[in-house]
Amino acid sequence: MKYSLSGLKLAFKKEESIRLELIALIILLIVMAFVPWPVWKKAALVAVFLLVPLTELVNSAIEDICDLVSPGIHPSVKAAKDKGSAAVLVAIVMGVVCLVALIAWPA
Repeated sequence: MKYSLSGLKLAFKKEESIRLELIALIILLIVMAFVPWPVWKKAALVAVFLLVPLTELVNSAIEDICDLVSPGIHPSVKAAKDKGSAAVLVAIVMGVVCLVALIAWPA
């Protein structure tokens, strides 16, 4: 737990994207408190949107290792970083798809 909290703290300090995603998650939680949906819908949406900061943490770890191994510009490092960024984009798209599906789902 100590190392996990340390990792979260480091990511929060270093990565603006993590801060923005956590703010968006807090806003989502506040909105969910007022939306008259069943608990399963709220839980599903929050679970899917938790994938965004999760993926961002993995992406940040990949970037940190890449920077350590090759501080300069290298095609393989660029490819690794771009793939990590793509994974974050996929997580965001999953969240949006889930949101649209839950809105469209009859109550």
